[in-house]
Amino acid sequence: MSYLAPSRSPLALSLACTLTLIAAAGCSSSDDEAGGGEGQASFNVYGEDYIEQEIPGSEFEDGWTVTYSKFLIEIGNIAIQDSNKSGGASVDDVWLVDLTKPGPQQLWQSSKISSGTYDTVNYRIGPVGAPAKSGSVTDADVTLMTSNGFGVYVEGTATNGTDTKSFKWGFSNSTHYMKCVQVDDAGDEVRQGILIANGGIEKVQLTVHGDHLFYDDLTSENAVLRFNSIAGADSNADGEITREELAAVELFDITEGTYGTGSASGVNTLDDFVQALTSTVGHFRGEGHCVSHSE
Repeated sequence: MSYLAPSRSPLALSLACTLTLIAAAGCSSSDDEAGGGEGQASFNVYGEDYIEQEIPGSEFEDGWTVTYSKFLIEIGNIAIQDSNKSGGASVDDVWLVDLTKPGPQQLWQSSKISSGTYDTVNYRIGPVGAPAKSGSVTDADVTLMTSNGFGVYVEGTATNGTDTKSFKWGFSNSTHYMKCVQVDDAGDEVRQGILIANGGIEKVQLTVHGDHLFYDDLTSENAVLRFNSIAGADSNADGEITREELAAVELFDITEGTYGTGSASGVNTLDDFVQALTSTVGHFRGEGHCVSHSE
């Protein structure tokens, strides 16, 4: 199942635009000049200020502020490929990281491969059983993720100045992010994939957008951040919103926001909706985007 992640950039990308970028193969002359030698790619992951610090109330349509105390993901299965020739590099390993810790956090550095353009960069966020432990997580974090089969786990609090809610949500779905595209500040394509220079080490950031868990639409360019409906799911008024409480809220009963699902099937409750949003958190070099496929 695929979802188009709404973008935080001023120019939100449509699915048609994404497919057009992916179809646009080819290298510039500067890309070709980088060939003829060897280089490496070094991958890290970063949650940016929204995960490390907070998502401020100014970003939410209804004024809530969200602060994460834990944002655990299993991320890896990185692959670099060139559709025009053989070669590239890949790694089967998956790392467990806590993105609330200061980043970027190092994941993997490839062996030396032929320099030049690699138009395909893929990676995965999801459970694999026994992830490699990074320096940002504890043994208890590893046990939590592996014993429950989680690929994403978040803890945090939300406040609107008068009310405070907490949440602890774990998700077991797996999402492959494929054919990643780098964009500039205006949202225009810079490059599909990466360029490895002769003798160089190309640093590549896999970026995770923590604000995506609170969008009110799975596909719309006009999706905004909302928390009122999530806060209202706290049926026993104990201050903690559980996934069971989210599952009790039918999307057609929500009156604020669109909570549109596009062509996605099986997304009927607020819990289904938030789980679907976990498949949109993965990005590439900041605001860059990938084709996503959730399992």
